[in-house]
Amino acid sequence: KREALGIDKELGNVLWQEALDKKLNSIYEYATFRALDKGEALSEEYIRIPYHFVFDIKFDGRRKAHLVAGGHRTPDVSQEEVYSGVVSVDTICVAFVLAELNNLGVMAADISIAFLHGRTREKVYIKAGPEFGEYADKTLLIDGSVYGLKSSAAHFHEHLVFRLRQLGFVPCCADYDLWMQPDKKPT
Repeated sequence: KREALGIDKELGNVLWQEALDKKLNSIYEYATFRALDKGEALSEEYIRIPYHFVFDIKFDGRRKAHLVAGGHRTPDVSQEEVYSGVVSVDTICVAFVLAELNNLGVMAADISIAFLHGRTREKVYIKAGPEFGEYADKTLLIDGSVYGLKSSAAHFHEHLVFRLRQLGFVPCCADYDLWMQPDKKPT
């Protein structure tokens, strides 16, 4: 974090600070953390884990900051709690060919702040650093899924499946991570 903000200072801009602020605002908006109330005791089942920020420049020049939790310090979880399906490249190629041959529309999306949509069952917390502003030095329980936790991808996948079904999409029988929306032509 220090290096990214140093680049801002050197270049006379605030691009990395804005990326960090945007990430923290998303974390607050999705109630990813819950600060312990004054005098509230922390249950013994909770494990303190480290965290750090990873900074990235996207292909279009946008700056991104990601909070990454030290999930490697947590107990192992079952394969079912970790697994998140991903559509295969072969499936995507076949789907594009079939769509073209049948004059069908294709949609693809990049889901921003994907993991923040999920909730975690892992009992972990962090000690907030100065970047957390008013929450600095507070104990923050991690309630939402964040990068680095072992089960975050699976929790996001559960959320995505639920939302896609709500929108009327169904998974393809050949690859359950390719979703389709049945034709809604009037009969």
